[in-house]
Amino acid sequence: MIVKEGYFYHIKDDYFKLANDKKLMRNKENGNSRPMYLCQCEKDSKILWFVPVSSKYNKYKNIKNKKK
Repeated sequence: MIVKEGYFYHIKDDYFKLANDKKLMRNKENGNSRPMYLCQCEKDSKILWFVPVSSKYNKYKNIKNKKK
């Protein structure tokens, strides 16, 4: 599979089982469907980042503000 920057992806459950990291966003939480991730490339290191995408902007804005 060729991964391209700027595209949206779904990540398989197998990855989350393999990673076994409780801090990662869960693939399916509380009966919700699999989230989409936006692929971005860090130019200096060529690291690919998969950023979860959500329509719940206010929810995550409040979480961010509480952590500041």
